[in-house]
Amino acid sequence: MNCLFKYSMEKKLPIDLIYINKAEEISYRSIIVRRISVEGILAFDLNKQQLRSFKQINILSAGKQRRKINDAQ
Repeated sequence: MNCLFKYSMEKKLPIDLIYINKAEEISYRSIIVRRISVEGILAFDLNKQQLRSFKQINILSAGKQRRKINDAQ
């Protein structure tokens, strides 16, 4: 996952994230990574339009953002 975070940070491109919070609620986020640390990442959340921090142990999945169906036309 660290390679994916570096990709997002260097290219300034969004990635998709599945995250579980303290209340054990799972959420889907589209983010652009700003900073990487041992504990987690600081990223701009495209859905909430603000900087958010994410603990690495709570990140369930991360991947490059997929193209939307409407973009293919």
